[in-house]
Amino acid sequence: MTARAIGVFALVLAMASPALAGPTNSVIGGKKLEQDMVHSGGVGYPSVMYEWWNKGKGNLDWGLSGELVYGDWPAAGNGGGRGFGRTIKIGLGVNGMVRWHLATRNHDKITTDIAILAKPGILIAGNRSDSFTFGIMGEALVPVSLDVHERVNVVVGGAFIIRGYLNSDFANFGQIPLLIRMGVEIKASDNVEPWFFFDLGPGINFGEGASGANFAWRIGAGTAFWGVMGKNKNKSDSAATASAEPAEEPVE
Repeated sequence: MTARAIGVFALVLAMASPALAGPTNSVIGGKKLEQDMVHSGGVGYPSVMYEWWNKGKGNLDWGLSGELVYGDWPAAGNGGGRGFGRTIKIGLGVNGMVRWHLATRNHDKITTDIAILAKPGILIAGNRSDSFTFGIMGEALVPVSLDVHERVNVVVGGAFIIRGYLNSDFANFGQIPLLIRMGVEIKASDNVEPWFFFDLGPGINFGEGASGANFAWRIGAGTAFWGVMGKNKNKSDSAATASAEPAEEPVE
């Protein structure tokens, strides 16, 4: 039902204005950036996030992100399988991001882009008992962008995450979430591309008193944007105006 709802939502928005070109700067999928710098901000669970993306050489894109965390990070679970529910009360997460574009496949009606994203991070937070908690995280994500319409990319893929909480009064424990991604990216204008994703899968618990498995999940919605101050537009307009003006005849 969730996948069907995302597909219907994407199709309705896509049909609103079919004259625009498709999304060009993916921040949740596997499509390589076309702009040199892209910003992305969003809200969801377990955090509010901001990402600063940069176009690298060849097939590489890289960036940094910050998160205001108010739940089990980076994917919500049930307190490491210990029955405590939400573990993190409030915290600050910082992540590095490196994405390597693997391939583009052109089919009759769909273009597919596949990438690998590595995302290590750290968390400084307080847990539910207001004691200090330090978190570490490593994530490997394989995002796949499906260019299904000139305004819409559908995003699927899978993520392998390992996370650990240290020095909390719930003892030291961690979890390995294995998540499946469903998402969509939409071209709203020449400089703005909203996105939405939902990740869900099992989480394997480990550590002091933690065992077994439970569901892990995360959700987010936001937008990618670039050139909002008009720098790129002004340059292109100036160049177009200059090329349109007739050349002056030399004075003899």
